[in-house]
Parts: sequence; C-alpha cells; structure tokens
Amino acid sequence: MTSRTVHLDLERELNPQQLEAVTHGEGPQLVLAGAGSGKTRVITYRIAWLIGEQGVDPSEIVAVTFTNKAAAEMHERVEGLVARHPLTAFVGTFHRFALRLLRRYGERVGLRRDFAIMDSSDQLSLVKKALELEGLSEKAFAPRAMLAAIGSAKNRLLDPEAFSRQAEGFFQSKVVAIYRRYQHMLHQASAVDFDDMILLAVKLLEQEGGIGERLRRRIRYLLVDEFQDTNHAQLRLVRALVGADGNLTAVGDEDQGIYRWRGAELDNILDFEASFPGATVRKLERNYRSTQTILDASGGLVAHNRGRRGKSLWTDSGAGEPVELYRASDEGDEATWLVRTLKGLSDRYPLAGMAILVRTNAQTRALEDELLRQGVPYELVGGTRFYDRAEIKDLVAYLRALRNPQDELSLGRILNQPPRGIGAGTRDLLEDRARKLGQPLWDVLKLGEFGEFPARSAKALEAFRDLMLHLRRLAEELPLPALLDQLLELTHYTGLYSAGDPDGQARLENIREFLSAAQEFTESQSYLSEDDDTLTAFLDRVALVSDTDSWQGRQGVSVMTLHSAKGLEFPVVAVAGLEEGLLPHFNAGKEGDDLEEERRLLYVGMTRARERLFLSTCRRRRIAGRYQDQEPSPFLLEIPAEHLRTTDSPSLFQHPQAHGVYSFFGRQTPAPRTAPGERSVEPVADDTGGRTLRRGSRVRHPTLGAGVVLELDGEGDQMKIGVFFERAGKRKLIARYANLELL
Repeated sequence: MTSRTVHLDLERELNPQQLEAVTHGEGPQLVLAGAGSGKTRVITYRIAWLIGEQGVDPSEIVAVTFTNKAAAEMHERVEGLVARHPLTAFVGTFHRFALRLLRRYGERVGLRRDFAIMDSSDQLSLVKKALELEGLSEKAFAPRAMLAAIGSAKNRLLDPEAFSRQAEGFFQSKVVAIYRRYQHMLHQASAVDFDDMILLAVKLLEQEGGIGERLRRRIRYLLVDEFQDTNHAQLRLVRALVGADGNLTAVGDEDQGIYRWRGAELDNILDFEASFPGATVRKLERNYRSTQTILDASGGLVAHNRGRRGKSLWTDSGAGEPVELYRASDEGDEATWLVRTLKGLSDRYPLAGMAILVRTNAQTRALEDELLRQGVPYELVGGTRFYDRAEIKDLVAYLRALRNPQDELSLGRILNQPPRGIGAGTRDLLEDRARKLGQPLWDVLKLGEFGEFPARSAKALEAFRDLMLHLRRLAEELPLPALLDQLLELTHYTGLYSAGDPDGQARLENIREFLSAAQEFTESQSYLSEDDDTLTAFLDRVALVSDTDSWQGRQGVSVMTLHSAKGLEFPVVAVAGLEEGLLPHFNAGKEGDDLEEERRLLYVGMTRARERLFLSTCRRRRIAGRYQDQEPSPFLLEIPAEHLRTTDSPSLFQHPQAHGVYSFFGRQTPAPRTAPGERSVEPVADDTGGRTLRRGSRVRHPTLGAGVVLELDGEGDQMKIGVFFERAGKRKLIARYANLELL
C-alpha cells in the first residue's frame, strides 16, 4: 500500500470514550452517540486510524450516511487527516453506494447501464398515471398514500408479487394493482426510484452469490452513520456487505430516531446485538454543544420514552441560562414575543445563529408575517426545493431525455415545453400510436411517418425530433456547460420568462444558478465514478441532492420544521407551538410508538441549541380561519421544572374568566367542592391536618411554590395529581412523592 502521512494525536484529540470507539479492533461495534457528542469525529478518526496506523488500504473501507451534506463533511474531514493523497475510500450515502453497485452490475438484475432515477415528483406522476389506467379516482385513492404504500413495501423488500401475497383488504388490493402498473412503467422508462436502488442492491448481493462474496472480501471495514434511521432494506444491505460478525461500526442515537413515518426501524439500533451477536456497545455521553441546563431539560423529557437504551449527557461548559417557556394567548402573540426576544438578543448573537423550529409548515405563516413586520431578515428552510422548481425540472427533463430517450416521463414533459405546437390532442395520438405498435414513444418519433397527423402537428413533431437528434449528437461532443448553453439557445427556453416581472426574473436567476451548478460539478468531478460520464453523474447528483443539503446558513433567522433541523445546531433556538395536537401531532395518538417519536422530535429540536433555548405554547390558535382552544403539550409536564423559567402573556389574565389559568388548561374556574361521583383522596403530606385533597384545593410545594389542584387520576400512593403552580405552570406529580402542603 502507498504510504500516507496521517496527522493523529489520538490521546489529545479524542476523549476516552471516543478513543475506544476509534481504536476498536475486529468485529461489530455499536456506538451510541448522544446529541453533540462528536459522532462524526469518531467516524472520521476511525477511518484515518485504520488507514494510517493499521495499514488498511483505503479502497477496503466504506462509510455510508443519509445525506450528501454529511457525506461531504466526512470526506473533507478524513482528507484533512490523511494527507498528501486523495482519499479512495468510499464515503457517501446509502443510495449513492447502491447506485454505484447498480451502475456496475445492474444488468444482473435486469437494468440497462444508462437507467434513469425518478425523483419524488416523477414518482407521483407515474402513480397518477397508474391510477388513471386502472380507472381509479385520485380522490378515493390519494396518489401520495399509494406511493407511500409502495415505498413501504419496497423498504420491506417486497416486490409486487410478494406484496400481493401479504395484501389484506380492499385498499391493499388496489395498492397491488397500482404497484404492478407503477413498476411496469418504470421498466418501460428504463428507470428506478430511490427505494428500488436499495432493494435491487440487496437482491444483487443476496442472489448473485459471486458478487456478494467478492464485495465481502473487498470491504474489510464498513462504517454506518445515523444507524437509528435505517430501515429493514438498509439493515439487510449492511448484513449482506459484512455478515453477522464482520467489521462494522454503527453509530447512532435512538433518542434522535424521528423517521419512523418513512420506514426507519428503531429496533435496528435497539436490537443491534440480535443482528450482530457479540457486538461491543459503547456510549458517547460527553456533549460539546449545549449547556448543562439544556441537556438536563431535554434529557428529562426523553427519559419518559420506553424505547431507548439510555444515556446521561454531560458537559463541562457550565449550567447556562434556564430554558424559557412563553405561554401566549394566540399564535400572533406567540410570534410577536418570539421575534421580539430573538431581536433583543441580536447584539449578542448574529441572526444567522438563531432558528425558530415548528412541527408543521403551516405554523410558519404567523412567524413570517411577524418577522417581516419587525424587519428581521429570515430564511425559510424547506420551501420549494431548488430542483423541484418548474424551470429546473424542465431542463433536467431535457438532459434526462438526451441521456436516455426511453425515459418517457421526461420526454413527455418537454414535448411541448416551450410551446411548439404539440398540444394534448397531438400527444394523445402519438401515445396511442406507440401503444398500438408496442414501441417506446421515442422510437415512434424517430420513425417519423406522421401522415395521419394534421400538417401543422406533423411539422412540429418533425422539428422536435430533429432538435433532439441534434442535441443528442452535441451531448456526445460538448462538455456539460456548453451543452446546456446550446440547449437553451436552440430551444429558446429562456424566452418563456420576462426579466421585467419578479417571477420571471426569479426563474431566470434559477436557470443561471443551474448553469453554475453544472459548471461547478464539471470542474470538481468529485462525484464521478470510473464508469460514469459527466452527464450521467450530474443527473445522478441532481436526483440525490436534498434541500437541507443546500442549507448553508444565510444572514437571517432560520425558520424550519423540526425534521429539517436534524443535524444542525444554533446558539439560539426557539421551538414554537408546544400544544396538544401540534406537538405531539394529532396523528400520534395518546400513547405508543408514534407518541414516543413525537417526544424524540421535540428532543431533537431542544438539543439543536447551544446556549439559549426558548419554548412557546398558545392558549388558542386559529385553524381553518377559526380560533380553537388549545391544551398545552403534555411534554411540557415532562421537562424538569427546575430548568424552566415561565412567562405568561399579559393578555391571559386580562379577562380572568376567559383567559385565566383554569381556562388555559381547559377549565373556566376551579371546582369549589367535590363534584358528584368525584373521588376524595387521603392526605398526601404529613401537614395536611387530616384534610382531604380535592380538585380546587390550594397547595404549596417546597420548590414549585403555591398552586391549585386541577385533576386527580388513580388511587393511593400512585395517584397522579395535576397542579397549576403560579411560578412553574402545570405539573403532574405522583402522590407518594408529591410532598404537597394544603393551604
């Protein structure tokens, strides 16, 4: 192996737990890495240690993660440690690894070498077409629900036939029919979707024994980041690559598993030793991001989950400020307070170091209005994805059709874009002819013979065919940026948009940015595999990139969903809308796995904060144009009270009957006496003087202060007592430990 210069001082640069994980010997290991504990450091230093100190050939190392941003960061860090030579170890996403396998061996599983990758909007279009061909209404069978069901089947490695054997009920029987149609159309277009990439890679490794065995010999060390986010298919891919006892380093945090809704299986990390017997399990608990108060507040919350292995995060950076909770009268009041608070901190923290996190996109409207009103610049992360914008999808469709003319979805998109006289009627005639001849659309176009078409339509079809043939020749001769220049000139595409109106100007700027992306990609060549040409590699890159990958932190406050915030951090974080029905979301129910995932989602949001953390909740919120009373999130009761500093909106107390503390928790006034059928309970503190505790009783707690009993649930020592404390808000206490004094 070529010698390498490796700059490592492990004892100085790693803490003891990180050092153990980095220098782990043979066999599988699971590294439970708490939020902010340096998991990327462990992965990158392990790769560098294997290369520099263990003499492992870089080509025998594979590291996979879930986003291109994380992969690029890993790659850059490792190259900084392993100097002088370019890194030849594979560091990329699961899908990029699967794509590389399929580009090389795809013919073994029925793929052409130039197969296309359908993005999410393309997949949705195919499902809609399948519904139409099956005679099913989109209202009765929502395309997104169908696509989700198909994706779920693929994540479980079920092709249409295998899924049909498990399908139960009317809806699933229709899913089977749509799944078959959908796969047939993918095959006709010589295309795969994202889930196919993993499914086919597993099929390739498990059923083509020679390939699987060859890769297991070649890949001596596999590292997997964010293991809590893996699904069944990805776990099978890992097993196929390393076996049950291979050199696997899996890094993850069960407390940050927030993608169950898209197929992630938390059991993959909870039951790791069942999949990899004899595995070593290590914990990274020292936090390098947040204050101890933030760690204790978020840790107290997530400790209520049953589905976890347990960690106690600590830091030596100090206690820091309390977590601040604001109880607002409505979403306008909430937005005003949050924006005013962040604005007030702008002399200590840059606006780009602040984030407002929400559970749903709909919550951003009031926040955006207030940010604009107060003149605070902001960046909405998670708006329309750059590559989902219409003008960009058009250009990508042209490139895809040039690379693979059998891609009928792309061909159909550009047939009359920009308008060239090929209307819906002409297109229907063309597609009908293709069906009758049993040939792809492009082959029918190349064949010509448009005599049955109106003269004007025939001329337009001939012009389009000649244009595409000319562009295909140029694609073989020109570099990608020059090809795009010619494409724009020959199609007159930019003529669709006027620089005189804001929308047209924005679209022209997007086109210019797309040209810049192509130029940068061509110059870097960093994503090319040895078997790919630039156009194919660029299209692969476009298909795999995601919106959060492109987030770089602008000059304003970032506004994003909690899911989008995963993997990011900010000095100042505000989490808005901690209410029943929002967080936890109403789809989660009152208990079980979905509720635990909602709790993890809030935990992820809280642990994005380095120094200051703000939470907010509303007494009422406008939904579909009408105000609805809101209950505070039950998660607020699970955050240890000693770490919270609560501020109430003045308007909550302007009208005590309507906005008082009892109304805030769903009651107008406390019950003055025991209601019919209501239970009285035995005293729960030594100094109650023999009196019984009832709803409406005034009490005092040694640390929480004075309050009013709102609810009693259960009996005896295990009874739960809901109390509204004047200082600490609503809390639930266990009778045995409540230590309440009746006033």
